[in-house]
Amino acid sequence: MTEAATSSVAEEHVPAERLQRIYDDYVRLVAAHGVIAIGFGSDVVHRGVAAELTRACRRYGLILFDVPYEISFMDLLQEAALVMQRDDSARTSRSLRAQKAIANAATRRDGLNATLRETGRQLGCGVALYDPLGHAVTRVDAPGTVVETPSGLADVVKESLSAEQRFRSVVVGSTEVILQLLGEPGSITGVLVLTLSKGFDDVSRNVLSSVLALVSVSLEQNQVLSRMYSTLREALLQLILSGNVSVTGHIMERLWGSLPALPLTVLVGIPMKADMAQHLRSIEALQTEVSCPIFFAPYRGDIAVVAHDADADPVVNALATYDLAIGRSSCASWEGLAHALEEARRAAEVGLRHGADRAMSFTEIWRNGVTDLIDASDAAHVARRSLAPLVENDAVGHGDLIRTLRTWLRHHGRVAPASRELGVHRHTLENRIRQIAELVDMDLEDFDVQIELGLALRYLPS
Repeated sequence: MTEAATSSVAEEHVPAERLQRIYDDYVRLVAAHGVIAIGFGSDVVHRGVAAELTRACRRYGLILFDVPYEISFMDLLQEAALVMQRDDSARTSRSLRAQKAIANAATRRDGLNATLRETGRQLGCGVALYDPLGHAVTRVDAPGTVVETPSGLADVVKESLSAEQRFRSVVVGSTEVILQLLGEPGSITGVLVLTLSKGFDDVSRNVLSSVLALVSVSLEQNQVLSRMYSTLREALLQLILSGNVSVTGHIMERLWGSLPALPLTVLVGIPMKADMAQHLRSIEALQTEVSCPIFFAPYRGDIAVVAHDADADPVVNALATYDLAIGRSSCASWEGLAHALEEARRAAEVGLRHGADRAMSFTEIWRNGVTDLIDASDAAHVARRSLAPLVENDAVGHGDLIRTLRTWLRHHGRVAPASRELGVHRHTLENRIRQIAELVDMDLEDFDVQIELGLALRYLPS
C-alpha cells in the first residue's frame, strides 16, 4: 500500500461563524422534532464536546450530555429502555391503584361526593362539579395545597356549557383548569372541573377517564332520584295546601330537615331558559348554600320556594343567580300559603313582562293598580278586536273617533270639557259618541262598558 493511499483525508477548515450556524441549524431541526437531549460521543472524532454544540443546545433549550469513549451508544439505549420500562410499570401501577381507590369510593353511600374527594386526593388537584345551569354542586379543595377556586371560573363554565365544548384546558387567573362536559350532546348533565397545582400527565388522563364514567353514572342515578324527589315535593306542597302541615313537617324532618318557621316569605320563580326540572335539581344545593330551612316544590309548572321572613334576603340573593323571573309575597300562617303563592306567581308574571332584574313584590303591583296584573300581550289582542271598527273608520278619513273616545272617557263622560279639549261643538261630540256606540255595539252610558273601553284604549297598539 502506497503512502498516498494510507494518508488521512485532508482537513477542511470551516470559518467559526459558519461552523456555529451549522450546529445551530442541526440543533434547531432536532428540537423541532420533539427531541429534548443530545448525547455527544467525545474522543471518537472530536476531543471533548464541541463548544459550538454547547452554545447551540443552550440557545434552543436542549440537554447536552457527554458520552465517553468507553461507553457505547448501545449500552445507553439498553439502559434507557430499562428505565422507560420501569417508569411505564410504575405509571401503570399508580394508575390502577388510583382507579381502584376511586371505584371503591363510588360504592359508598355518598358515592358522588366520595368519588370527587378521592379524585382530588389521587390527582392532587381541586375538583368541582357544576350542574347544567353553571352552578357549583360540589367543590373539593386540592389536598395539601393553597390552590383556590379562581374567581372567574363560573363564567368559564357557563361559556363551555353555552358552546357545548366537551373538553377544555384554560388558564383562569393564574390557575390551570381542565373542564369536561358530562352527558350526551344536547343533554348535558354537568361539568367536571379540575384546578391543577401540578402538571397533568398520562396517568392523570387515564384516571380522569375512569372518573368521568363513574361520575356520569352517578349523575344519571341522581337525576332519577331528583325526578322522584320532585314528585314527592309537589305532593308535600299539596298536603300543606290541604291543611296537613304536621304530616308534611314529619316527612320533611325525615328527608331534608324542618319546615321554615312562621311568618313566611313566599317566592315563585318562572324559568326563562332551562326547564323547571333542571332548576329544581340545581336548587337542591341551595339549602346548604343559604344555611337556613327552606321548602321548595314545583308549582303550576313553575317553582315555589318558601323561607322564614328573617332568612328571605339570602334566599332571594341566591336565586338571583338563576335564570328565573321571581315574584315575592308573604303570609303569617300556613293557611295563607295558597293566596301567597298566587300573589307571588302574579308578581313573577309582571316581572317577566317588564323584564325586571330583581324579585318583584306583589305589594308593588298592588300599589300600582289592578291593570299591572293584566297580560299586555293578551290585552292587546282584545283591544285590537274591540276597537277595530273605530280604527277602520278613522283610517278611511271618516272621523277622529279613537281620539274622541279617549278624551271623552278621560273627562268621565262629561261633554263640555271634552268638546273644549277637542275643539269641536258639543253637538258634534254627542254625534260622534252615538256613532262610536253604534260601531262598537255597546252602551257607552254603562260604567262597566266605559271601564272596558278605557282598558282597551290603554292596550291598543299604537
